[in-house]
Amino acid sequence: MTRKENLSILKTSDNIFYDILSPLKERGAMPYVYFYRIIGCDDEQQYKLEINQLDERLRSIGNYVYFDKTITLTTDPLLIERARNLFEPVPLKDFGNGAILNVLETQGYFSITSDDRVHHKIKEAFGVMFNLFLKNEGTVNLSILLNFSAKILLWFGNYGKLLNKRSEYNPKFVFWGSPSKHEIYFLILMSLVGFDGLVLNTSFKDLFEKVDKENEFCLIIKKGRDLPIGISPLIRTVEKQKPISGAPIQQDIVKSNYKASDESLKHRYASLITEPNLVIKFKKTESIFRDILVPLNQRSGYVGEPYPIIPAYFVRYIGVPTSTDDWEAEYFNSIYNLDKGLQKFRYLKFLDNIPAPTAEESDLIHRRLLISPHDRDEIIEQILKARILPKTHWELIDNTIVKSFVEIISLFADRNLSANPSIVLNFSLKIASWLNRYVPSLFTQEHEINPFRFEDSNVQNPKVLFYGPIKVHEIYLLYALHKLGCDVLFVHSDEQGDNPFQSFDPDNVLTHRISNSHTLPCETFPAQERLVRKSTIAYNASKEIEEVIYGDEVGIFKPWQFEMCLTQPITLKTTYDELKILWREPSKLRPEFKIQNKKVYVPNLFAKINGVNEEINDYWLEIKELSSAPNARLIEQVPFTTISYTKQELYQTNYLLNEDGLLDESKVFKNRHYKWGYLKEPLQHFLIAKINELIGSHMFVQPIDEKLKLKIIMTILTMDESLIKLIEVFDYPQEIPKVIIYDQNKESFSESDSIVLAYFNLIGFDVVIFTPTNYRTIEQYVKPSLLDVHQLPYVKYDLTLPPLNSIPTASNHKPGLLSRFFNLR
Repeated sequence: MTRKENLSILKTSDNIFYDILSPLKERGAMPYVYFYRIIGCDDEQQYKLEINQLDERLRSIGNYVYFDKTITLTTDPLLIERARNLFEPVPLKDFGNGAILNVLETQGYFSITSDDRVHHKIKEAFGVMFNLFLKNEGTVNLSILLNFSAKILLWFGNYGKLLNKRSEYNPKFVFWGSPSKHEIYFLILMSLVGFDGLVLNTSFKDLFEKVDKENEFCLIIKKGRDLPIGISPLIRTVEKQKPISGAPIQQDIVKSNYKASDESLKHRYASLITEPNLVIKFKKTESIFRDILVPLNQRSGYVGEPYPIIPAYFVRYIGVPTSTDDWEAEYFNSIYNLDKGLQKFRYLKFLDNIPAPTAEESDLIHRRLLISPHDRDEIIEQILKARILPKTHWELIDNTIVKSFVEIISLFADRNLSANPSIVLNFSLKIASWLNRYVPSLFTQEHEINPFRFEDSNVQNPKVLFYGPIKVHEIYLLYALHKLGCDVLFVHSDEQGDNPFQSFDPDNVLTHRISNSHTLPCETFPAQERLVRKSTIAYNASKEIEEVIYGDEVGIFKPWQFEMCLTQPITLKTTYDELKILWREPSKLRPEFKIQNKKVYVPNLFAKINGVNEEINDYWLEIKELSSAPNARLIEQVPFTTISYTKQELYQTNYLLNEDGLLDESKVFKNRHYKWGYLKEPLQHFLIAKINELIGSHMFVQPIDEKLKLKIIMTILTMDESLIKLIEVFDYPQEIPKVIIYDQNKESFSESDSIVLAYFNLIGFDVVIFTPTNYRTIEQYVKPSLLDVHQLPYVKYDLTLPPLNSIPTASNHKPGLLSRFFNLR
């Protein structure tokens, strides 16, 4: 007998097929276990009969599992990821036995029963098994150990639960065939925690000799003949690796030789994915446009050769972020610049779709399939057997391609339980075709070298960008490429564009979603439309200094800093006295002034003063003071606009409109009547943009029909040059241009006058209209709610405006703020 303290004692047997059936009560106070491997075979027929009889007895007592040639490893990526996540707390340079056991114990992995003795026994058994693995393997890196450990944990999670079953018998297993090295370690673990076990291997190929070199953990019985390992000897159809418990099960009907042979093949691909492969660590970030460019060796969790651990991103970037500038332009520029940055690496870019496999690609794959598979396992088996998947120059990548493919097909089948085999097959062939098309460009190098090697002190993984609407099948390919170590980024500016991911990854565990606050309809990828200018070092330094000195929040602005921007008026509601106080204040010092999204928000004034003061000289003096402000224009006669275009020219203007009914800049600039070509280009764009704003502003009392729209366009395009000069001198944060109109006549205000004043208001001008008669003037055309109306105490008719130079100026003593506010003299 041999074993460590607290662990099961291994006992010898003269008749193992009989002794293995003994109940616990016959094994004494210190229960022992049997664990034998029988190598070779003497009488094949007799041997198979004995195995069948033993199997019937084991099934009758329950608590028993039968392995046919392999121990199936789950392909569910969620379970695999959970197993690997158990080791997240393990430091990269501390993965010794004690560290791993402590992590597993901390997370409650060993507590599968309420019995502390069982808890300690399982922990000690894991320790013995891990020590044996480390002793045999010598120096191993974290990637190898995590692959091995995750596999053991997944197996134990499935079969270790038999320890918790109350029975007169301890749990038992039988393994038919020659187990792999990792399977041997797991069978040793099962024996250590209390399982009786038999390995029935008719061949002399015995890998136990490389694991249990002294037969310390498993005793051996060697027969005389070396026979190939054939089909399972059980005459019943084996429910592979499913624990059997309870009452005896009736024998199933014997199936055909072909089907039995097919059963033996069914999970053969499972052995392929146990080979060394890349470990992909799903990594998250909220700054994907920056972090996707970071080399692997600068990312936490990266492990290099010979078995790399690759921290890779799979991010859905949905919507458009806000910024202090033009967020829409910044969004497309960031995509453009990212695309340029990714082109330095091995890089795939998909725009709107992934082209379906061509007829040639599909025919090539179909010709290599031997039969029409009937279920998921047969589909995978046939595709792997036909060697359809791509090959690279590196075995580790090839193993990972197989593993990734199996995970994708299994995930698709699990997500689509109603899909028939034909649908699963077509999906599998599509994925295989795509992998053959795209993997070579990502991993095939001119030399047979590790694609994750160090290169100029940096290690870069391949990158994949998908922009625009996506289909669910295309998501599966992106996920397959991610499981090969690629960084994958999906970009869509509209919230609805993320809908296909809801069926693929409803809980956001396979991908990471970044949600932005704005949405836009998905536009053409900006690579062909955006121009990129490269700045010099000196220019960049100058711009950085300017950003500090002339930042939006500082309140210090250089001349014409915002000439490329638009204005947005914020028309203030004030009292008449406030109007006079604010009149000479520059835009930047008025309440509500701000600069945001490349717009200057101008607090302007729009008012009408009805009537006159008690002292008429005070009235004239107020008009004089307002008109003497910088950039002010006094208009003494109305109407002040003249119609300089013909009726025919008015209606010909219609061709300047685009399909949305707005001015088309390109057409306007080419028109022979266009007279603003001498202005700076930003100002020309500004003037046209403001015309379009006025057309859609709803400022007028009457709805804007086609005729009024054409009047707006022609009135402004033919505006007097002196009024254009007022706009030319407008530096938006500084002095605001002003228009003062004196109108004492009835029915003198024209529709054209109201168009010009509304246009000025949209630009940000201050507009004040003096009407001593109280007549309705601008209110006939512009909605009264858009302007303040201040009423002075008296009404005067036929009051002609005298020459303002003749009006005596007020005292040079400038009253304080309170005096001006309360009109104190």
